[in-house]
Amino acid sequence: MRPQNTQERPDVAVVMAARAGDRQASDQLIRGCLPLVYNIVGRALDGHSDVDDVVQDTMMRVLDGLPGLERPDRFRSWLVAITVRQIRDRWRSGRARLPAEPLDENAHDTDSQADFSDLAILRLALSGQRREAVEATRWLEDEEREVLALWWMESAGELNRGELSAACGLTPQHAAVRVQRVKERLETARTVVRAVTASPRCPDLSAVLASWDGRPSGLWRKRLARHVRDCPQCLLRSSDLVPAEGLLAGLALVPVPVGLTGLVLARTLGAGSAGATVGTGTRTTSGASRTARTIGRLAAKPAMTAAAGAVTLAAAGVVWYTATGSHEPAPRPAAAAPLSPATPSVPPSSGTSASPKPTSTPTPTPTSVSTPTSTPTAAPAATAAARVSGRHALRSVDNPGDYVSQSGGLGILGPVGATSSAATRRAATFTVVPGLADPRCYSFRDATGRYLRHYAFRIRLDTGDGSVLFHKDATFCPRSGATAGSVSLESYNYPGRYLRHRDNLQLWLDRVENTAAYRADRSFVVVAPWT
Repeated sequence: MRPQNTQERPDVAVVMAARAGDRQASDQLIRGCLPLVYNIVGRALDGHSDVDDVVQDTMMRVLDGLPGLERPDRFRSWLVAITVRQIRDRWRSGRARLPAEPLDENAHDTDSQADFSDLAILRLALSGQRREAVEATRWLEDEEREVLALWWMESAGELNRGELSAACGLTPQHAAVRVQRVKERLETARTVVRAVTASPRCPDLSAVLASWDGRPSGLWRKRLARHVRDCPQCLLRSSDLVPAEGLLAGLALVPVPVGLTGLVLARTLGAGSAGATVGTGTRTTSGASRTARTIGRLAAKPAMTAAAGAVTLAAAGVVWYTATGSHEPAPRPAAAAPLSPATPSVPPSSGTSASPKPTSTPTPTPTSVSTPTSTPTAAPAATAAARVSGRHALRSVDNPGDYVSQSGGLGILGPVGATSSAATRRAATFTVVPGLADPRCYSFRDATGRYLRHYAFRIRLDTGDGSVLFHKDATFCPRSGATAGSVSLESYNYPGRYLRHRDNLQLWLDRVENTAAYRADRSFVVVAPWT
């Protein structure tokens, strides 16, 4: 086993400084801990679509709870314990909502479970038995992968047994029993991987696999292990397997995607800045505590290498934006098209709003469209209501001076006024078109031809690639907003998730929460374009 490098561990002085509010120490602490947290969560959830979300959630809770940490010298054990609790919370919430999710969404999540294993194989250039060991982790149950993730870190020299047992809430003796059990199941899974991937495959095993759907699981591990145990041919194939400890000792951690690092730093270190009053009488937030309570969701779709730098720069820009706070109260365009049941189209009266128009371009006649209450995949409801189309802006309901906009290709909520620059006004204006995945819904295109879409549940603007996935990601279905005349935009391919701004004014696709604050955060008024 590789000896633990104490210089890689956070110094007590750094923990104490971060606990006292030192931002530089907090930055150092987050950067130092993030690889460990990312690898534990990634292996425990095995690439589930919420890996990045749980990592960010964990780091927010760590920074939020740091002032109450009584023993800075036990920071690492405390950190790992929080990580494990967040993993278990995600399991419970995932199981609770599983029956309500459409069948195709379940299939999507299952297919994504291989992501972290594939990432480890690719980024660490694994081959041979190390590759097989990573493949074998896919055949374990959720609870087994939790212990496996911790033991994996222990074998790699990143944790000691005391930290592992503290994270599991067990005595060292009980932790040793749990670890031994998981090691045995991992070894069994390795024999299964060897037998399933053999070429040519055992004919009898092929018959057993006839009804297999191709997705590794604990249940199929048990079924196939019985065959391997009783089949001389399959058993012989696994006779040269090296004990897993020998494979894992000294194995590097899977690098944290650059984009995820930027997002974590933006959320954790940006939360404190967002707590200050911004502008003159415009808005305040309650800092990191409120942000932690309204944490949204990310998927674990690995960030594309080409986009990683841009994501980091954009995230840093949002932190600067919330900290500097040049948020002057701005005149608003007149409401153009509330997405609500059809009403007669009438021109706006001259006394509708005392606010000046943002430009001299004519204000479109208000129209109304239908707001289907069924899920996006349901049959279209018959309606005679008109549809919104053409160029519009989306004004926030609870931050009425701010509009859906963009910064560095990422969706944000930004202030726009008549005196704003042409670029600022252009960034807050979109062409509303029939949904790329469903014409009953909507897609939003900017002046450069890019579409609002979600990627890893972050709202961003990308050029369409013609794929079915992109069309779904860029399609939003109108639902009733928090106030009369407002609209909420529900994801087409993730029913129950809505386009919403968080406390730091970043736009995300977040799960529905039954609170007035959440309903306001996800509500917008369709107004005349700024350009």
